[in-house]
Amino acid sequence: MSDSFGAVGLRFSTGPDDPGLREFGADLAALLERFEVMPRTSRRTRRRFFHADAAAVRGEIEFVASPGPAPHPFFAPGRRHPVLTRYSSGERADEVLPATRGMSLMLLDPVDPGDPERSPFNLTLNTGRRLFAANASMFHRFTFGTDADKEAMAREFPHLREAVWEQVREPVSYPRYHYHSQVPRLYVDGTGRPWLARYRVVPFEGAPDPGRHNPGGLRFPVSPPAAPPRAPGDHRPPTLLGDALRAEVDAGGTTALLQLQLRPLGEDADENRTGLDPSLLWSEREHPYRTIAELRFDAPLDGAAAERALFDPAGAPEGLGIALARSPLEAASVNHVRALVYRAAHGARTGARAPEPAAPAARRTVCVIGAGASGLAAAHELERAGHRVVVLESEPEVGGKSASIRVDGRAYDLGAHICTPQYEELARLAAEFGVDTEDATPSRVHGADGRSRPPGSAFFRPGEFARYSRLRGERFPDIRRPGLAHSARQLADPVSDWLRDNGLDAMAESLGDGYTASGYGHLRGDLPALYFVKYAEMTGLFSGRSRLAGHAGTFTVRDGFARLWRRVAEGLADVRTGTRVESVERTGQGVAVRTSEGTVRADALVVTPSLERVLPLLDATEEERDIASRIRAVDYYTVVCRISGLFREGFHLVGEHTAASAEPGHCVAYHHRYADSDVYTCYLYGADGLDAGNAGTRLGEDVARLGGRVEEVLMVRRWPFMPHFAGADVADGVLDRVERMQGRNSTYYAGSLLGYELVETNVAYSRELVRRFFSADLPSGAGKEGEEAAPGAAASSPRQAGPGADEIREWLLDRIAAEAGERIDPHAPLDDYLLDSLAVAEVQGQLSDWLGFRVSPTLLLELPTADAVALHLADLVGAQPGDRAEAAARA
Repeated sequence: MSDSFGAVGLRFSTGPDDPGLREFGADLAALLERFEVMPRTSRRTRRRFFHADAAAVRGEIEFVASPGPAPHPFFAPGRRHPVLTRYSSGERADEVLPATRGMSLMLLDPVDPGDPERSPFNLTLNTGRRLFAANASMFHRFTFGTDADKEAMAREFPHLREAVWEQVREPVSYPRYHYHSQVPRLYVDGTGRPWLARYRVVPFEGAPDPGRHNPGGLRFPVSPPAAPPRAPGDHRPPTLLGDALRAEVDAGGTTALLQLQLRPLGEDADENRTGLDPSLLWSEREHPYRTIAELRFDAPLDGAAAERALFDPAGAPEGLGIALARSPLEAASVNHVRALVYRAAHGARTGARAPEPAAPAARRTVCVIGAGASGLAAAHELERAGHRVVVLESEPEVGGKSASIRVDGRAYDLGAHICTPQYEELARLAAEFGVDTEDATPSRVHGADGRSRPPGSAFFRPGEFARYSRLRGERFPDIRRPGLAHSARQLADPVSDWLRDNGLDAMAESLGDGYTASGYGHLRGDLPALYFVKYAEMTGLFSGRSRLAGHAGTFTVRDGFARLWRRVAEGLADVRTGTRVESVERTGQGVAVRTSEGTVRADALVVTPSLERVLPLLDATEEERDIASRIRAVDYYTVVCRISGLFREGFHLVGEHTAASAEPGHCVAYHHRYADSDVYTCYLYGADGLDAGNAGTRLGEDVARLGGRVEEVLMVRRWPFMPHFAGADVADGVLDRVERMQGRNSTYYAGSLLGYELVETNVAYSRELVRRFFSADLPSGAGKEGEEAAPGAAASSPRQAGPGADEIREWLLDRIAAEAGERIDPHAPLDDYLLDSLAVAEVQGQLSDWLGFRVSPTLLLELPTADAVALHLADLVGAQPGDRAEAAARA
């Protein structure tokens, strides 16, 4: 069975029959289902999905003595094995075109070399020193995604484009390329010490790595069926590299060296997992390659024999196996998923054996710490996906910063209280739980002259707003997506510098008062522009949508936000309030959360308070401690009181205290909600000497200067508000670091640090987190069986003109009929007609050209009938361009 081999935080396969290969979570099982397109296509075409065209040779490998640790017994010097090798050129049949070149190496059983199923060791290698993807989820997202998906990933992962292009090679000669295993695996040396290992095959010691391709201005390689054009007059045969290989073998053969790079494994689980990341290079100075074997190829291999061979990454002796994963977000998932998908595709392609069924989507027990907006939204989504959830909350009531109190029989919100047309997730929840909403009071500025005026409008002049729109489109087009990491590096500059350098001072004039009054800090110092821009986008002032949930403009939850969160909590199976978490222990098998009421054992943990607040409870890693030390928060107060003499019926921003130059410790806003009440909710920043005991006194002084009088202080609540990072940390990728931590130690992070301190962004991030890691097969917005989408939750933008479902269906039927040579039944499976993957690709390419946007290359393989394809594409035609990638992913 699988074992850690002494490597803390990792599990490794003991061989191709290890039952650990079938032990993983629901999110990895769901991703495997999305890879089913590969076996389905192989069953239809009887060819491989990737690297379908190849040239194969036979030969021998002999292991040799090398410096360094004592070798694994399988690599003992002098040991020999027959080998077969399959060279290929990515997804293209034309070997003249630039492509990722592949080499699959199979060591055969010396006793029975004619039976590839008895192979003791397999390696799959490609050109390029590292894989572009850090995990299987990222690999699927890029490989099967649209152009928009790839661009979004390039913004999220700065290394991506360089790593993708490093794999692409011009035609040189198959034996001259350098081939890398890319994904680290286990290596237990002759003394029993565990290492991580990478392999490469080179023509001879010190040989240069040839064929680098210059992409010019091309962002990413062209996706099939499209192909980069050949140079004019280039008439070389498409089998150029295979022909040359066969000629070399006939002329006496070729030789190569198998080399090994080792990185030690130790007691630090985070360091071990970092070493396993296939997208990160290891220093060759610290971890040099050493030659461990010589390869000689001297005979061509029959093509049919090569096609029958299964190059299984899990095929390895004990101590040389692949790492195993439970989640598709772990680095170990790359080879784990490869092993399962390759087996299924091989069985479908050859008919030699039935593909193994994917493991059922395991239902997990998940412990959620925190019953605020993030925690309850995450728990709700987890239960919708079928998981068991335990929510732990130390306070006696749910709601967190979205809490409410009652005064004179009416609800007063302490934190969140204004929703904009961007609050789709909040509106959906309110509709789902039958909680009414109502128009919010207007926002006004209480000026230094004592007058009330609307917020400034200078930013919304055509020239000013157009400048911002262009900047957004070029540098941070994903800013409205859940989370912050995708746009962080582009908006890391101090906000005051960013506004000045981009000529957007009018943006601060129009939106700065509201931003600062909401508790996000003054527009000065090293506060990154990221947070101000995220706030600005969520105001709804930039959106074409003017109505949501039946409201034109801003709205709020009738009778207080706490009512909504109580309803959500009542719908959950296990919410424990007044329960104090005392410690958390995390192992490779799950988590144990010790509380004042006993121990909760779970498969996964979702942490919603900001990391620095829960750090003392965790068995924290070095990475968690370092990130927590960088988190900042705003000292912010809510004071509920009775006031006379101030403006009424509105959310009033105190301009003199929200200005960038204002001193903290003063009232920045006050809210009067009910026309016949004298109760106000007031907000002020902390300062030296200010605490919950004297905040009411300080507020009274400020209110007096504004022309009013505090008659009675009813409640003071102090918040560690707006967790955030400084600009230098944002520029260094600290938010990317947190995102990469998702899933480590069975722990996931949500809340304001990653989603932003707004109820809408927190709910959206929590739902996205669950969709990414716990229910990859759950469509966005899908509910429990029988549920309908929330009415009025999201008013759509006007649809673009374009072909409808009927027109698309007729186009498909005509085009597929031409390919298949027979009349098409629109209700019959497309598998009955599209028997060739090239025909599928050709139809997909023409469909993309006709519709004006790139259709996913697997769409015709994933949807069962022409009717289903037509209905789906009609929805995409009606979507705004920026929404198509998300809509396609949901499909």
